[in-house]
Amino acid sequence: MQDPNPIVDEVRAVRDSIAKEYGYDIAKIAEAVREREAKSGRTYVRLPPRSPALVKKAG
Repeated sequence: MQDPNPIVDEVRAVRDSIAKEYGYDIAKIAEAVREREAKSGRTYVRLPPRSPALVKKAG
């Protein structure tokens, strides 16, 4: 087992708090993020989705 990491623990606690606020609903969380981005006044880059890479099997 790894040693406790207070930074990782804090990030996980914040992540859980945010998820709990939106009922652990990923669509609601994503919408909240988009609203926050819109209010920030910053420019965000939206890249098109990538196709999954094909993996060749060795042998």
